[in-house]
Amino acid sequence: MLPVYSEPLSDLAAQAYQLSDRLCESCRDLHALWPYIRLSRSSTGVEVEGSQLTHVLRRLIADGRRDLLIAGAADTGLLTLVTRAGAGHFVNIAVLDICETPLELCRRLAKQWSMPIETLREDLRELNVRQQFDLILVHGTLHFIDESGRLRAVRRMRDSLRPNGRMVLLFNTSKARALKAEDNVHAEYAAAVLRELKHQHVPLPDNEAIIYDRLAAHSRRRQLREGAFVKPIDAKLLLETAGLKAISCDQINVRLSSEAAGFVTRISKQRFMVVAEPKS
Repeated sequence: MLPVYSEPLSDLAAQAYQLSDRLCESCRDLHALWPYIRLSRSSTGVEVEGSQLTHVLRRLIADGRRDLLIAGAADTGLLTLVTRAGAGHFVNIAVLDICETPLELCRRLAKQWSMPIETLREDLRELNVRQQFDLILVHGTLHFIDESGRLRAVRRMRDSLRPNGRMVLLFNTSKARALKAEDNVHAEYAAAVLRELKHQHVPLPDNEAIIYDRLAAHSRRRQLREGAFVKPIDAKLLLETAGLKAISCDQINVRLSSEAAGFVTRISKQRFMVVAEPKS
């Protein structure tokens, strides 16, 4: 019987909120709030068991790719997804992030599972290993890296892949959107997340007004990352320049709350997954 890798997300969310105060710097709101955003189903970055990504990872792992790097982790979600996809196989998982908060969360959860993992606190642009991994998962991470650093980061990851390795890249396409002073989208987003959390009876880790203000501020900062990729070809060209060849590129769907789905439609955001291999 395969082990059950449960993710007690409400408990982990409370831990993340506390850890971020102590361990985070500029990423404090992201790591404090991301598990709650996941609980509210208010982001296209939320992955669940049974998603298209899960099926792709299962296939790649079953084909023998067992040394895996999670290149950027906001919390324990990707670790849980990868561990479930690799259940029944001997998978070696390394989790990389520039911040200690998600790494500490991953270590705590892996300890509960009695499963060894490696954590790397490192800037992806400075990754310095060669041919160590069979599989690299890059889930939205490139949106957090400025344009001048993306190519360097992808080249570093390409160098860390073995010849038969694969990179799985998930990214959003959207146009950079200039908000007007009267645009209330960030306040609407914060209110929608809180409504959904209340609907699901998720206890808040702080005063509601404080959570509201932090959600709105997080939404404003997230807006600055829109437009990293306008079309899927932008991501494919980046991979090509870095020495990778796209094998497949698929649009994927994410189950969102009804209000979040409305926001995504308003900014014409779409989500894609590319599987790539090193050029020979």
